[in-house]
Amino acid sequence: MLKAKWLVVLVCLVIAASAVTGCASSGEPRTSASGDTAASSAPAADSAPAAPAEGGVYKVAYVPTMIGQPVTNAWMTGLERVFSQFDNVEFQAFDPQMKAETQVSMVEDLINQGYNAIVLQPVDAAALSAAVQEAENKGIAVVTLNTPVKAKHTAVVQMADVEAGYAVGEAMCKQLNNTGNVAIIQSPPGATLGVNREKGFRDALAKTCPDVKVVGAQNGEWNKDKAITIMNSFLQSNSDLDGVFAVNDTMAEGAIVAAESAGRLQDIKIWGANGQSSALALIEQGKMAGTAYNNSYDQGATAANLIMYLLSSKMGPGKGPETGVIKITPFAATQENVGEIQQADRW
Repeated sequence: MLKAKWLVVLVCLVIAASAVTGCASSGEPRTSASGDTAASSAPAADSAPAAPAEGGVYKVAYVPTMIGQPVTNAWMTGLERVFSQFDNVEFQAFDPQMKAETQVSMVEDLINQGYNAIVLQPVDAAALSAAVQEAENKGIAVVTLNTPVKAKHTAVVQMADVEAGYAVGEAMCKQLNNTGNVAIIQSPPGATLGVNREKGFRDALAKTCPDVKVVGAQNGEWNKDKAITIMNSFLQSNSDLDGVFAVNDTMAEGAIVAAESAGRLQDIKIWGANGQSSALALIEQGKMAGTAYNNSYDQGATAANLIMYLLSSKMGPGKGPETGVIKITPFAATQENVGEIQQADRW
């Protein structure tokens, strides 16, 4: 599997002199290419590849928003599956505990410690831009996950966010027979991933089932407990609520808790996005209507393969005029097809 992914990366990501075409990290049908194209980032004049540490060892850091979330743990597993194959790679993960200022300090420390590459999921895309630009200027390739920083950098490996929301919208339209009232549990304002998922969802409703009405939308802060509170509010203000789209699975699980406590779960189609294993189990139990499934192991492995290509070829940060974009396209997982997701791909 990993050898196959290497081939995909080498074919799709020749970012030294040309554009990056959105590619999936494996040839499996459930993770297909998005077809989007973007060029990789333009480095500053002094962005020669960072030299490996003493003994020829490359140092790679992983800085997600926090350690312990299903998706950040799955990315880390995907990264480790690739890096563990190389004796000359030292890989370390850091936990900023959802604090942008801590991430900034960490990135600055990694620059000073001579790291060769950084995998980053920024808490705040704007706040991390300067630190990422400094890293790239020092020859350190930065690959972001899901959320790119504002500054140009080597690449972002992301779930196809608009497409994910659109897939949920189409599937929910079908489940609701193209009529009814739905609500949205949103991401924080400015969180590109969640904003784009909501956009895709609304676009699908407008095109596929315009008679479905959005009766409420509130920020769930990516948090299960917050989603429970919001869902209770939706239930109190809408006696006829037919569907809910929470823009990640954790908030969808909160919505399920509230709906079940109110005795209304069987009347409401609740959808999430990401595809974490707990959500897949709820789909199999008939409690969750579906989720936009993304193979996050493959997403992490794709980022790692790109970094290994850059390090082994001594290329340093990407050489194109814009940040490279690699999209992993999800699919709408429901009770009808969730069994197709193999245990090895459940994170």
